[in-house]
Amino acid sequence: MLKLYHNDMSTCSQKVRFLLVEKGLEWEGVELDLRRGDQQQPEFLKINPKGLVPALDHDGNIVSESNIIIEYLNEVYPDPPLLPADPASRAKARWWMKKLDDGMHLEVAVLSFAIAFRHQLIEACGSDEALEKHFAGIRDPYIQEVQRQVVPHGTESPRFVQAVLQYEKLLGEMNLALASNRWLVGDSLSLADIAYSPYLTRLDHLGLDGLWADKPHFAGWYTRLAQTRGYREGVSNWFNRKYLPLMKQAGMEAWPRVAGIRDEARAA
Repeated sequence: MLKLYHNDMSTCSQKVRFLLVEKGLEWEGVELDLRRGDQQQPEFLKINPKGLVPALDHDGNIVSESNIIIEYLNEVYPDPPLLPADPASRAKARWWMKKLDDGMHLEVAVLSFAIAFRHQLIEACGSDEALEKHFAGIRDPYIQEVQRQVVPHGTESPRFVQAVLQYEKLLGEMNLALASNRWLVGDSLSLADIAYSPYLTRLDHLGLDGLWADKPHFAGWYTRLAQTRGYREGVSNWFNRKYLPLMKQAGMEAWPRVAGIRDEARAA
C-alpha cells in the first residue's frame, strides 16, 4: 500500500505524483493544507519531523525527500524503467537531480516568496511579531533562512538577484543539453525530467516564461513534458485554480525587475 502525504501545488509533491502516474501505481493520498499549517501538526511531525511534504508511507516504511522518493519508487517498481540502462547515462541523470538538491530547489523558493507568496504571508500575519513567530516555527533551517531573506524586501532582496541569475544559468545549460536530445538524458523520459518538471512549471506560473523565450530546445522540452500522462494527471490536474491568477499577476509586476537582472548580467 502506497500512501502519499502531499500538497496540490507543492513542487516536491508534484514530481512524486508525476512518477506515480507514469508507473501506473495505485496510491492513497493525504493532502495537507500548508497555509493552514497541517505540516506542523504533531501527527504529521511523527511521519516527517522536518514538517515538509511529500512523505511516502509504503507498508509502514516512511520515505521522505522527493528525489529519494522517486528513486525509491523506480527501484521498487522497475517497469517502466525511468533511468537509462547504461551506467554513464544513469550517472548523468543523477547529476541533474543533484543540482536541485544542491541549491536550485531553494532558488525556486526564493523566487516564489519574493514575487508572490510574501504578500499573502505578510497579510496573514498582520504584524512583525506574528511574522517572526512564523519564521521561528519553520523547522527546516534552509527554508527558514530563505523566507527571512526575501519576505521583508521581496524582489529587492540580494537573495532574489542570486536566484534569478542561477535560473538563467540553469536554463542555458538545459537548452544546450536538449539541443541533441529529446529529454535531459537521451531520448527517453527519465527521473531527471520528472524531477525538474515542477520547478519550471513554477517559473511559468510566476510569469517568468520570458526567461526561455530565446531557448527553443528548452521550450520544446517543456511542451513535450506537459503532454505526458504523468504531467497531465500528476501535475496539471492538481493545479489550484484559486492561486494561479494571483501568481501570474504578481509575476507580471515583477518581470521588469527579473528582465533587468538578466539583461545586466548578459551585458557584463
